[in-house]
Order: sequence, then C-alpha cells, then structure tokens
Amino acid sequence: MTRTDPSAETLLIADCPVCRKKVLAAVRGEVVEPPDDDIGREDPWRVLLVACTLCQTAMVLASAYLHGPDEWESPENVWPNGAPVVDAPYPVQRAFQEAYRCFYQANAYSATATMARRTLELVCKDQGATSGTLAKKIEWLQQNDKIEGRLLDWATALRFVGNDGAHGDAVKRQDAEDALVFTEALLEHIYVLTVQYEKFSERRQKTEARKAAHKVAAKKSVPAPAKPNGQGMAEAQDRPATPAAVAS
Repeated sequence: MTRTDPSAETLLIADCPVCRKKVLAAVRGEVVEPPDDDIGREDPWRVLLVACTLCQTAMVLASAYLHGPDEWESPENVWPNGAPVVDAPYPVQRAFQEAYRCFYQANAYSATATMARRTLELVCKDQGATSGTLAKKIEWLQQNDKIEGRLLDWATALRFVGNDGAHGDAVKRQDAEDALVFTEALLEHIYVLTVQYEKFSERRQKTEARKAAHKVAAKKSVPAPAKPNGQGMAEAQDRPATPAAVAS
C-alpha cells in the first residue's frame, strides 16, 4: 500500500473513475475481514473506504494480506469500477478480477485473455474436472451436466482466446472484452443461476409434498355420507329373517 504525508491524513494511490487517472485518495474508513474457509480465502482481506483528493468521489478498495507485520498488497478498486462480484470460490474470484483489471486498468488484452483462461481452469478444478487438457476438462463439464449448449461454445471460445494470449499471439481488444463477458456468464451460470435453480426446485418439491399430504389428510377427515331418512328401516325389512326370529 502506498501512503504519503502521514502527519496529515492517510493517503494512498487509487484509480478514480471520475478523474479517469491515478490519484491520491484519503482513507475514510477501514475494515479487516477474517479468513473465510467457506469461500476458500485463507488470509485476511482489507476493505477501505476512500475519497479522491481532487474530486471527492467515494471509492471502495480492497487488498489481501501478505503474511508480514501489517503488510498488504496494493489496494485495488472494488467499487465503483471494480470487477463484477460473483459468488464463486475465492481463487476463481481473484483470477477473474485480475482478468478484469488487465483489461480496464492496464489495457493488456493478451493478459486479459490469459487470465480469463486461468479462471476457466480454476472453475474446472473446482467442479471436479482435474485431469487432462483444458479441452478434456471442458468436455468433462459438459458430460457431467455442468454446462451445455451455448455455454459449452463459450467455454471453448475462452480456451482458444486464452491459448492465443498464453502463447504470445496478439489478442484484439474486442476478443479480450468478449472473453471477459463469456467468463462472467460462465461464472453466473455455474455459481449463481444453477445454485438458485436448485434451491427453487427444492422449495417446489417441499411445496408439492405438503400439498399431497394435505389432500390425503383432507380425504381421511371427510365423514361417510349419511343415509336418507327411512332407508335404514327399508333395508332392515328387506333382509331375510334370522332363524332365531323365525323360532320366536
């Protein structure tokens, strides 16, 4: 983290979305989030509320712990011009955020494609595809109903563009931007929409089970229909007399 003039207020360098350049930003608030095993974050995470010293625009920055005495990575913009937040495992999030920064902050399109490919590799690993080439891993995702149809096409396109970046071939700006869009769509499908649909299906199954149980209970609680007046006496008269009645 870069700070200047410690005698006044805590300052650091940030990317201001209004000034559209790197500026000094004053720290207005700070929170340190503890490690979170549920998302795979092994280290603390520092979140900072800052204000641009030129235009006073508010920004939220974040940085990871570096395993030293109060040592943190250089902060990165999280809001308003940070990477979209996707509820994915921490390593997947970090790779996608780096791809996003390569594109929007560094204009590094080959690096963007390479990190998009890296994100795809981490998704495959997280979902259980751990052996073979990336092409084989994508095929495994499709065979195990993790992706299908257009998502399969997008994942394959990501692999091709990522290969260009990793092998030193020039990647056009539009291709890099498309790679980011495809990556975000893939993350949304696997980690957000699929989970949301599973929760919806579980709720629907429980609702249908309750409805069926109520129907069964309602049938059991309905009394037998009463016989019309006189029908019982007529039925008794029609029945043949028993031997005891004849003897009397």
